[in-house]
Amino acid sequence: MLLSPELRARLERLAIAERRRLRGMWAGRHRSVRLGESLDFADYREYNPGDDFRRIDYNLWARLGVVLIRLFEAEDEMPLQVVVDTSASMDFGTKFETAQTMAAVVAFLGLASGERVRLVTVPAPGRTALHGPWARHVGSWPRLEQWLESLEPEGGTDLPAAARLMAAPGAHRGPVVLISDLLADGWRSAIDLIGTRGGGVVIQVLAPEELDPDLTGDLTLRDVETKAEVAVSISGDAADRYRSRLEEFLDEAAGRARRVGMDHLLVTAEPGAIDRALRGLVAAGVVR
Repeated sequence: MLLSPELRARLERLAIAERRRLRGMWAGRHRSVRLGESLDFADYREYNPGDDFRRIDYNLWARLGVVLIRLFEAEDEMPLQVVVDTSASMDFGTKFETAQTMAAVVAFLGLASGERVRLVTVPAPGRTALHGPWARHVGSWPRLEQWLESLEPEGGTDLPAAARLMAAPGAHRGPVVLISDLLADGWRSAIDLIGTRGGGVVIQVLAPEELDPDLTGDLTLRDVETKAEVAVSISGDAADRYRSRLEEFLDEAAGRARRVGMDHLLVTAEPGAIDRALRGLVAAGVVR
């Protein structure tokens, strides 16, 4: 079980906030870029033959002699897609377990908010992403949880392919939550593409050992995805340079996400990570 009953009860008291207008396919409760049938007044325009005469503002007609009709806001449903990195690099420490739980938290929040939610995996190079089913009600949660629990980290990472899937013509426009360590080529273009679909959040999951490695001496490092090896000698200066490069990497990821209208949240895969991540989402205004 990814989410305990106590955590689900907490999540049901929260909701995902949408800070931009949507262009959805189904009626919902979020402001749309189009006009529609809600109770919220938006604007006036001149009457044209065939318009609904019930929308004519007769008071303005009497005062100004111009026949105007009232226009109202439309409210659309927010399709929320959660993309989970299942590459071998996520199988380090408790990174993948943390990513699974974060995906579960976001998906459950979406369902509890009445949104349409789908889970997707990041494909390995040359392979196709796995799509979970669309769901729209908390009653669908056991099916999504079972799908998440079935995932295993393996293979490489093709983040741009996942982004192209989200940005394909005809794809649902709405926020995307990308959960990944971003330790893959093409992460920059992936964030740029995903941001065009309606914003969202980049949740970057890293292990404590990746943030502050305790390594010294002559070592051979192996890439868990490509199996490539490199011999290194780690001194105090090398460790300082690593931390400096890591800081630059995290700053660039956060800055790139912000430039395309997405939030960035760093999650350290250690005890208490989910509680801290929730507080971070609330502080960022993603969850309210």
